[in-house]
Amino acid sequence: MSSSLSRKDFLAASGAALSALALPRYAWGGLATAAAPPGTASYISEPTLKPPTLTVSTLASPAAGYLFLATLNGPGQRGPMIVDNKGNVVFFRPVDTVAINFRRQMFAGKPVLTWWEGVISTIGTGQGEGVILDESYSTVARVQAGNGFKADVHEFLLTSNGTALITVYNSVQADLTAVGGSATGTVLDSIVQEVDVKTGSVLFEWHSLDHVPITETYAPVLDPFDYFHVNSIDVDLDGNLLVSARNTSAVYKLDRSSGKVLWRLSGRSSDFELGVDARFMYQHDARAHPDGTITLFDDGPGPSSQQSRAIRLGLDFAAMRADLLQDYRHPDPLASVAMGNAQVLGSDAMLVGWGTEPYVTEFGPEGDVRFDAKFDGGAWNYRAFRNSWVGEPTTKPAVAAVSHGSGVSVHASWNGSTETAAWRVSAGDTASALVPVTTVAATGFETTISIAGRPQFVSATALNAAHRPLGVSRVVRVSS
Repeated sequence: MSSSLSRKDFLAASGAALSALALPRYAWGGLATAAAPPGTASYISEPTLKPPTLTVSTLASPAAGYLFLATLNGPGQRGPMIVDNKGNVVFFRPVDTVAINFRRQMFAGKPVLTWWEGVISTIGTGQGEGVILDESYSTVARVQAGNGFKADVHEFLLTSNGTALITVYNSVQADLTAVGGSATGTVLDSIVQEVDVKTGSVLFEWHSLDHVPITETYAPVLDPFDYFHVNSIDVDLDGNLLVSARNTSAVYKLDRSSGKVLWRLSGRSSDFELGVDARFMYQHDARAHPDGTITLFDDGPGPSSQQSRAIRLGLDFAAMRADLLQDYRHPDPLASVAMGNAQVLGSDAMLVGWGTEPYVTEFGPEGDVRFDAKFDGGAWNYRAFRNSWVGEPTTKPAVAAVSHGSGVSVHASWNGSTETAAWRVSAGDTASALVPVTTVAATGFETTISIAGRPQFVSATALNAAHRPLGVSRVVRVSS
């Protein structure tokens, strides 16, 4: 889809809910149980799962790993999902609220899955908690905000110190006359907390209203007035924090002890001179990197671009200047109303999630498109990630069997298993006397295996690449 928005058009499109997370709210209902509509997958062995589908249009040597996604609207169920490069679901967990910001992280030296789960208001802020699962998909922790607050949707970042960086929004009364509002208006205070995962203790808390004046905003004065809109937190190379604020179109460096703003990048009060095309607007996902650069997703529109893009910036602290080193734009010009992210991969590849545009794109170091996929139902996805993952579920594989003509179709799957390379089907006339009848390579989320004869019962065994058993399904009766 191609589009171009002026700043006036942008504000009109997002004015009622500046974060634009609220716009798909109509689709955040409970779990779907009916037949899968277009844009939704369905499985005979797992009939309760109805994940959204992706069509991969470009597949040209992308980086290793799976995609980690969680849609906000469109057909199908909501929930965190892992997808391979062909668009096949590897893991999907439906939720009856909202799951967002799904990714692989590290906790206590081990890889884990994390996401935020909760409810989102009509103004796009959230109240919920962070969820952490281990490689068996068992819950390790549910992380909540402290000091009487609820964790917001925008960030849930684990640190190497066993803490979580989370966002919080809190409505307070304030004098808004400086921006043309009421002397007794309501403003959203954007809060950053660092919470110890194991104890829940709040180790750091920062309030935007204590450090950033409301006059730095680009947002219209609505009720409540979301002047700052924190949407990402990262740990910089020196241990201090980088905070992105969408509605001031700026990135802030915070002293992790005092909370003092050390510098501002872009926005109305930038401490850096901005080079050609380095200015960004309404950005998301500001991240620091070991080479000293910063990446972010520039939603725009702004003076540097009328379309959304991922950018890498170089900061010269001696000259206090920021220069654009590289930008990444979709081959079909996209203008995201909100959300989006930019993940740096190995060998300087870049994975871009386009937020309210239903695409996920991987670029090579020279900007060549190595992977591109689109949600078939036009779903929004807050952030997209690529990473390695080994999933070893403790559940049993699922199996269903249906007779047809002179044989039986066996449908086998194992939600979350990344190591299943083949399926061995056993069959027989009694549930206690099954014998192996065939072994086939696994294909996608669900593998369909045809066997001859008219057995009454079947089971399926998941095998790894060396054909060693990983798990065995329950025995099921063949249906007619």
